[in-house]
Amino acid sequence: MRRRFFILHNPNAGPAARRHYHSTLTMLRDAGAYAEIVETSRHGEGMRVTAEAALSFDAIVAAGGDGTVHDAAEGLLGSTTPLGIIPLGTANVFAREIGLPLSPERVASTLLYGMAWDIPVGQINARPFLFVVGIGLDAKAVAHFEATGTRHLGQAGLFGPLMRALVSHSDSVLRVTTDVGTSEAEWVIVTRAQRYAGGLLLSRQADVTQTKFYVVRFGGHGPLVRLRQLSALACGLLRYDPNVTIEAAEWVRVESDTPVPVQVDGEILGALPAE
Repeated sequence: MRRRFFILHNPNAGPAARRHYHSTLTMLRDAGAYAEIVETSRHGEGMRVTAEAALSFDAIVAAGGDGTVHDAAEGLLGSTTPLGIIPLGTANVFAREIGLPLSPERVASTLLYGMAWDIPVGQINARPFLFVVGIGLDAKAVAHFEATGTRHLGQAGLFGPLMRALVSHSDSVLRVTTDVGTSEAEWVIVTRAQRYAGGLLLSRQADVTQTKFYVVRFGGHGPLVRLRQLSALACGLLRYDPNVTIEAAEWVRVESDTPVPVQVDGEILGALPAE
């Protein structure tokens, strides 16, 4: 049984997520566990404190969304201290991928007694990532999402930023090189996760416990093509779109002659090139 938890908490959550968080904390404390809590709401803030806490706690817990999980995981690189999750985010993709139960009772039980296992960590431009890199349209949507402050609306808060990105986005030619070959695209997602933006099926073959990536290349020009592809993604039919290809790769490099934004695990990293 684990008794000492260091919790990295992102307080920017809606009322339902806050109730979930406090219920989970109550159950941990009722079981005799001690929890030290540090609040963080900006990408990158939690890495240093997580690395220090790993030396004296039984587990580090990311209480937030995928960005909070990313920060905690980055702080734990090279440590044997396990990482737990209280899913409070918009999409909670990583928690879904590892099959984490969502009820407070089962989350608390998993933190106290659950088995730990290794998850491989990818690298982009010498920075770690857990499950997804988006280049182009979705990175622009993430930038709008962060700027508008609609996280408290949950997945409903994604709609406006996505539509804004769709209308304002201008396609750039992306040169995509993998161990398989070189091609071009207008939007690229590199993933180890089957799901995308919550419960949307992106790649059935992807697996966060494996080192292999799946490279999703979106071709075609203009907002109507992107809208068609987003609709196919929402319906689980993306693999049938004539301008979309999905292939496995061991490594990926993406370049462009124009500035193109890059998001990593749901947070803006910067711009191309990316490898």
